[in-house]
Amino acid sequence: MKINKDNFGWIFTSALLAFLLAMSIYLGITGFYFKTQSAYTTDLVLGKNIQVDVSKNMSNAVSFNLDGSYLSGDRLPQIISVKNTEEEEGVYLRAKIFIYTSENKTLGMGLVETVNWTYNQNDGYYYFNEVLAKQDKASLCSHIFIDEETSLQSNVKYIVTIVVESLGGGVDIQEIWPLNSIKID
Repeated sequence: MKINKDNFGWIFTSALLAFLLAMSIYLGITGFYFKTQSAYTTDLVLGKNIQVDVSKNMSNAVSFNLDGSYLSGDRLPQIISVKNTEEEEGVYLRAKIFIYTSENKTLGMGLVETVNWTYNQNDGYYYFNEVLAKQDKASLCSHIFIDEETSLQSNVKYIVTIVVESLGGGVDIQEIWPLNSIKID
């Protein structure tokens, strides 16, 4: 086949499509698009005060990066408080903390909770012992710690996530959050 003005566009388009097909097969086989990297960034920093805002019947989560240079059992200073932004009523609260890895796994982490919180081993949540009044704030913890069973790699970045859930003060909390041995006033 001779290259002339009439079939140049057809040959160029065919060559371009063949090149793009070869590149997509190569990238698909090598997993170019599926490399795992922990490139999560946030304004929150370990050691700085964190406030989590909630209103009735909602969940809110905050996260920050953690270097893997810490050992199991290490206690890290971290003040976390929870604010009820609800205008009309108080809320029940519970919170949970965990480490999220780039392999889509969660690792154990704990809170050194303040006086008004109780840890429930059955579900891993920390429960606020009373109803948090409207527009009020409560301190959740002063330190966080890495569980004894958790092992971190020093050259890996991890994501620490704190989830705070709330229920409106007028609900039957035992029906939604079966607390077993914990009694909330």
